[in-house]
Amino acid sequence: MPRLPVAIGLGDAGLTLAAVALGLAAGAIVLALGGADPLRGVADILLSFIYYPEIFLVRSSILVMTALAFAIPLRMGFFNIGAEGQLYAGAAAALVAALALPHTPLPALVAAAVAGGLMGLFAGLLRVKLNINEVLSTIMLNWIAFWSLRYIVVEYLADPVYSHLTLEVPLEARIPWIPSELLPPPLKEHLRSGFPMIVFVSLVTALTAWAIIYKTVPGLRYRFAGANEYAAASRGVAVERVKLASMAAAGVLAGLGGALLILGHSYRIDSTLSGLFGYGFEGIGVALIGRNNPLGIVAASLFVGDLASGSERIQVTARIPAELADVVNGSIIFTVAALSGLRYTGVPRRLSSIAGRLG
Repeated sequence: MPRLPVAIGLGDAGLTLAAVALGLAAGAIVLALGGADPLRGVADILLSFIYYPEIFLVRSSILVMTALAFAIPLRMGFFNIGAEGQLYAGAAAALVAALALPHTPLPALVAAAVAGGLMGLFAGLLRVKLNINEVLSTIMLNWIAFWSLRYIVVEYLADPVYSHLTLEVPLEARIPWIPSELLPPPLKEHLRSGFPMIVFVSLVTALTAWAIIYKTVPGLRYRFAGANEYAAASRGVAVERVKLASMAAAGVLAGLGGALLILGHSYRIDSTLSGLFGYGFEGIGVALIGRNNPLGIVAASLFVGDLASGSERIQVTARIPAELADVVNGSIIFTVAALSGLRYTGVPRRLSSIAGRLG
């Protein structure tokens, strides 16, 4: 006979699935309050990847990068709220490098990694050396990156024809898409624009991160230091160096996320940064839903990417304004992330203990 509650009996996976179900229920309630059909709206959200596959694939790919940028320092006790600004820095560096060295995307990717990594390392140094809270420093760095990039876009990189946009990434510096005619028949029908190669880049990045963390000696030191830094230090682990490396790696990943977006999808930056805004913050929820595991983050990114394309879908099918569609998405992500985060509070263990005594 199952004990109370079912999700706890199923472990972390059950808790995540229960959180997803409750999140969708929260979205359905918002739709109902907005005068839309909640069941149809939720179905349209879940199946939106069929109707808007390009949005789904691109957004999921970038979210993998920003979620990893939050998850990796978190194990070391750092709350990297700066993936948003690190993504801006990477996008700006990638665009400048692509315009200067237009024959291959490699220099732009390197420039983005360096720009994002330096921002992450700077925040890490402020915390490790000066004990300045990384939440405060990364929030401030986000704003510095935001307004600096807007200034650069308007003053130095503006397209002479479309002044609200930057110059385009040259063709040879772009990350290509697989043409639709080369795709198998089921995909060819839905991916009229082709298949974005940045999907493979983000997937390989997540798999590489998982392999390093769980299958290598540096990954063991990283996990050891994150579990108990004092015990790790007593065993010769350079904990301070590991902390700095985690923040630098986070910046590299977020910076590469900005590069993938610019080189593999938008090819420009608009003067309001609307095409970049929000990926870093959404990555926090994705990391929590994915249990801060790179493989879980891939699955969570697909879920949240589906929600992003779903917001486009329900504006049409449910005839609701864009603002309400964003509220629906926000309600789902907030509920799922909050409930998934319960595992870090000790509440499931206490409830499981209570259920055992009642059992």
